[in-house]
Amino acid sequence: MEIHVPEDIGGKLRLLPEDTYDATIQDIFYGLSKASDAPKLTVKWVITSEFSGKQDKNYVSTIGENVLETFSLQPQALWNLNDLYMDVVGEPLPQGDHEPEAFVAMMKEKLLGAEGKIRIEIDPASGEERSKVAERKF
Repeated sequence: MEIHVPEDIGGKLRLLPEDTYDATIQDIFYGLSKASDAPKLTVKWVITSEFSGKQDKNYVSTIGENVLETFSLQPQALWNLNDLYMDVVGEPLPQGDHEPEAFVAMMKEKLLGAEGKIRIEIDPASGEERSKVAERKF
C-alpha cells in the first residue's frame, strides 16, 4: 500500500474557538490509525466564515483554516461516514467490497466541494487540545 502526501497538506492545525462555521470539504485522505493500524478516512474541511464571538485586537481570521475529521473504515464504525455521505449525496454508501484507492476516488468525486456548517468543539480527550467536528449540517 502506498500513502500519498499532497503538496498542500498545510502546517500545524490551529486550535479554533468553539463555534459553528461555514466550511467546505477540500480533500479526503486514506490512512491507518496510529493506535490499531485500522483503515481510516480523513476529511479536510476548510473554514469559510469568521468566528461569530467577540473578536479582540489579537483576533486572527478563521477563514482558510483547516479542520480534520477522521472516520474509521471498520465495518462497525461505517455508520458515521455513511451519515456524512447521506447528508451530501442523499443516499447511503454503496454496499460491497471496495479497494482503498477506488473507494477514496469515489468519496472525492461525491464529497469534494460540499459546503455545510460544522460545529467545532475543543477535544481535550485526545491527549492534546485540538479542534474537532462535533456536528455537521448541509
